[in-house]
Amino acid sequence: MKFQVSLLVSLSLGVIVGAFSPAPQTRRQSDVRMGMLGSASKAITRAGGPVTVGAAAAAAAAGTIGVKFILDRPSRKYEEGSVAREYDAWTQDGILEYYWGEHIHLGYYTKEEMEAGYKKKDFIEAKYDFVDEMMKLGGIDVQADKQAKVLDVGCGVGGTSRYLAKKLGSGADVTGITLSPNQVKRATELAVEQEVPNAKFQVMNALKMDFPDNSFDIVWACESGEHMPDKKAYIDEMMRVLKPGGKFVMATWCQRDDREVPFDEKDKRDLKFLYEEW
Repeated sequence: MKFQVSLLVSLSLGVIVGAFSPAPQTRRQSDVRMGMLGSASKAITRAGGPVTVGAAAAAAAAGTIGVKFILDRPSRKYEEGSVAREYDAWTQDGILEYYWGEHIHLGYYTKEEMEAGYKKKDFIEAKYDFVDEMMKLGGIDVQADKQAKVLDVGCGVGGTSRYLAKKLGSGADVTGITLSPNQVKRATELAVEQEVPNAKFQVMNALKMDFPDNSFDIVWACESGEHMPDKKAYIDEMMRVLKPGGKFVMATWCQRDDREVPFDEKDKRDLKFLYEEW
C-alpha cells in the first residue's frame, strides 16, 4: 500500500505563549465578552458588596496567585469523556471562537515575519496561511483534488474543513470529525451561514472510526494528535481509512532535539506539563 505522507512540526514554545489576540468581534462574540464581564462583576459583588480600590487590588493579586497555581500544574488529565466535555463547554461559552476565530490551531510565520516580530502579523491571517502551507506540504492541489473525499480528524468548529471545501470546490466532499457534539453543532451552523454544503460534521472517536477501510483520498490532521491518549491507534486509524495512493498531512507539536542544546529546568517543567495534559 502506498501513501503520500507529509508531516509539519509546529511550533516553538516561545511563539505559542504570546500569539493570542482577539479575532474581529461578531455580535455573538461581543455577547460572550459581556457575559464574562458580567459574571466577574457578580462574583465580586457576592464576595463582599461594594468593592473599594484596595479590596479590588487585593482580590486581583490573590486571583493572580490562584491562576498561576492552576496553570503551573496539569489540570486536564485523561478521563473518560474529558476531552469532549471540555470542548463542549468551551464551544458553548464561545471562548475559543472569540479568541482563536474559526481555526483552533496555531499560525504560520515566515522567517522574515518572525524577525520583524510575529505579533505584527494578524493571528487569524496566520492561521489561514498555516492551512495553505499544509496544503502545499501535502501536495493538495485545487485542480487535481477537486473531486477528493477529505477527512479532517479533530475538526474543532470546522474552520479548516470549510476552508478546504471552499478551496477544492463543490465537487469535493469534506468530512470533519470531533468528540464534541457542541463543536459539530457550531461547525454545521457556520457551514450553513457560509453556504458550504460540501463540508459536513460528525461526532466520532478518531481512535475508533466508523468509516470503512480506504474511504478517503485525503486525510488531514492539524494539532489533534496532542489530545489522543493512544498515538499509535490515532495513526493506525487514519492510515486505515486513507485510500491506497492517498494523501496524508499532519501538523503536530513535537519535542525539539536536545542533543546540541540541552533542556534547562524550565524547559523540562514545561514539557512535563504538556505531556501530562491533554
